[in-house]
Amino acid sequence: MRCCSWSLAVVGAWLAWFTVAIAADAPNISFDRDVAPLLARRCLDCHNGTEKKGGLDLSRLETTTKGGKSGAAIVSSKAAESLLWQRVRDGEMPPKKPLPKAEVELLRQWIDAGAKWGTSPIDPFASSTGSRAGYDWWSLLPVVRPELPDFKFQISDSKSEISDLKLQSTHPIDRFVGKKLADEGLAPSAMADRRMLIRRLSFDLIGLPPTPQQVAAFEKDDAPDAYDKLVNQLLDSPHFGERWARHWLDIIRYGESQGFERDKIRNNSWRYRDWLVTAFNRDLPYDEFVRLQLAGDVLRPEDPNAVIATGFLVAGAYDDVGQSQQSAAMRAVVRQDEMEDYVATVGETFLGLTVHCARCHDHKFDPILSRDYYRVAAALAGVKPGDRDLPNLKSGISNLKFDLPDFKSALQRELDSLLAKQAAIDAEAKANGDVTADKQQSSLKFEIEHLRKQLARATENRAYALAPKKPEPTYVLHRGSTTSPGEEVSAGGVSAVGYSRSPVALQQEKPSANSANFSQSESATFDADFQLAKDATDGDRRKALATWITDRRNPLFARVIVNRLWQYHFGAGLVETSSDFGFNGGRPSHPELLDWLASELMDHDWSLKHIHRLIVTSATYRQSSRPRVAAAKQDAGNRWLWRKSPVRLDAEVMRDSVLAIAGDLNRDVGGPGYHDFTTFTFNSQFYDIVDPVGHSFARRSLYRAWVRSGRNPFLEVFDCPDPSTKTPRRAVTTTPLQALSLLNNSFMLRMSDRLAERVRHDAGDDLVAQLNRAALLTYGRSASADELAVWTEFAKTHGLPALARVLLNSNEFLYVE
Repeated sequence: MRCCSWSLAVVGAWLAWFTVAIAADAPNISFDRDVAPLLARRCLDCHNGTEKKGGLDLSRLETTTKGGKSGAAIVSSKAAESLLWQRVRDGEMPPKKPLPKAEVELLRQWIDAGAKWGTSPIDPFASSTGSRAGYDWWSLLPVVRPELPDFKFQISDSKSEISDLKLQSTHPIDRFVGKKLADEGLAPSAMADRRMLIRRLSFDLIGLPPTPQQVAAFEKDDAPDAYDKLVNQLLDSPHFGERWARHWLDIIRYGESQGFERDKIRNNSWRYRDWLVTAFNRDLPYDEFVRLQLAGDVLRPEDPNAVIATGFLVAGAYDDVGQSQQSAAMRAVVRQDEMEDYVATVGETFLGLTVHCARCHDHKFDPILSRDYYRVAAALAGVKPGDRDLPNLKSGISNLKFDLPDFKSALQRELDSLLAKQAAIDAEAKANGDVTADKQQSSLKFEIEHLRKQLARATENRAYALAPKKPEPTYVLHRGSTTSPGEEVSAGGVSAVGYSRSPVALQQEKPSANSANFSQSESATFDADFQLAKDATDGDRRKALATWITDRRNPLFARVIVNRLWQYHFGAGLVETSSDFGFNGGRPSHPELLDWLASELMDHDWSLKHIHRLIVTSATYRQSSRPRVAAAKQDAGNRWLWRKSPVRLDAEVMRDSVLAIAGDLNRDVGGPGYHDFTTFTFNSQFYDIVDPVGHSFARRSLYRAWVRSGRNPFLEVFDCPDPSTKTPRRAVTTTPLQALSLLNNSFMLRMSDRLAERVRHDAGDDLVAQLNRAALLTYGRSASADELAVWTEFAKTHGLPALARVLLNSNEFLYVE
């Protein structure tokens, strides 16, 4: 027994010496740099301060040493006796996917070296995991301009189906896309023909079809810069701002009534819509564009345009009934719901983050603390909507320097013209005893009354915008309950945005499997703590928020907007979830291209038109939309961009195009919106949608008054979104109701009659000439021989208006190839 005891003692001493020797030879292991991210990435989802599976919390030294139900997890300097390492070594933990050998060895070396702890508790967001994002999530890393790939996008003319290596594009976008296509074993498509290109460009940039004369001129223009000239012409069009303002209004839940029970109309909210149109037309730098919408009234209090810009914050629904309740407790709940709407809109629009998901607890999927949510809410705590008197309306002192048009004079002239027309019809009816003028008089009376109301709205020197109030204290609410206030917080941003890490940590960090392959470099950070007192003014809070969001070092700000522009040109963004760059959102299909575009935006004074020009002049954008069976089998969703995906016209663009083709479109820009409804009030306001006739109602759909409970059924059937909700990407459905509406809706019946009248006027009495003219107006091309044979027979049997309805119901009209 003595011999055996002596032998065990010798063996024990040898093992102790061996452990020390191994520890001495082990690499320099840093807990915060090496071990904490590993534990956060692999273990803390199940073993943290909130969820303690097996009673084990691995986020703190004391709880790790104490262990769970099975005992101590770590025995310092003794990995072999540590339950944590034993379970990891045997592949029992993590249960779904054992650790790689290198990570198992790292844990052993750290424990044998004394299990020295660092920061406690471990930040659960230190690293991304398979179930949530951390500070190393791809969208939170700094924007780094990537090197252009040494690759040429190989294209051909429109006569061949795929590239035959005739031409090579060195356009930066094409180099990124071309390399990805080559990596995936795909080839780009041929170039689209000129008719397709001008139609595509026109719809994308101004939301209207090209005229037959414009198509013919572009097809005949052999100048090398013909396409570039067309791009610049459309970017300079006053209708460019109308097209892109509509996209922005989708994102920010813009409506012209309060919503909720009473849904009172907002007579002066149209000024914000007009501000947007002008801002896009003038290419207002995007960072200034955003700062004015968040704090324009504070940054430039004497500028009416800057005051109008703050309509962004209050464009959503407003619970008028809830805000006026007698119960203070209920009013507090309603106010918190309102604050969530503000935080959600700001977070999704500018950051691509669902910050509002942290209202009741830390975000379950993204590194956003509940405290972050309430800091952003504190920055917006003074926001309140209302009609606001404008400073001198004709003095524009911002970079826009635009005076609003004299809508009053224009409306008065139109009203006078209608009154004269009404008097003439009355006189003629009395002289001839004509009773058939009643219907025409009814439409005139409706339009005259409508114009008088518009005139009153244009005269009022007010805007529905932010009418700030003194901010109340903001507390972190436990579980989001107004009855459980916790810590009072001051205004701030999201701490994970611009999170500070050392260059060494960036270099040595092992990116998670969910992280995109972005180049990482030393991070210049900016502080999400605005360093404001808890009782800071509303103006100081919003100015600080605007400065923080638009800071060049914010990695999300530029990425989100260039992705939105890409989405509206291609039908899908490089990140498909354009308002969610977090864990539950999509991953970038071309991450280097996304960063290159973001860098281009910042390096060109935040010019959005510069990004538009880059996108539409690329060969990627100019590809044919023809399907290719082999490519479609490999990439059915066209994520690698081997062709230009066809896109259906938006509801409003479709209506506007029908008006333009029929020759009825009123192209006036700006001013109070038209009402395609009648109203009546019984405690609440109700809207009865009508199909009004008259020049005042033939304006672009952008200028419709977008009331929340008065949605236009014709537009709605084509997926026009509910103005009460944020719509970063519209749904595209195909239903029988769409075809039935195009055939039978009163608007379409009227426009088909007008189109028939137009082609008769343009082409004379020859039916074939009329049919060719109809094809030119609708499709931008002449009718084929086969089409003429079928159309001629149809028109003789059913009439030209019926054929017009068929053409306007066709895919060639409804889709942009």
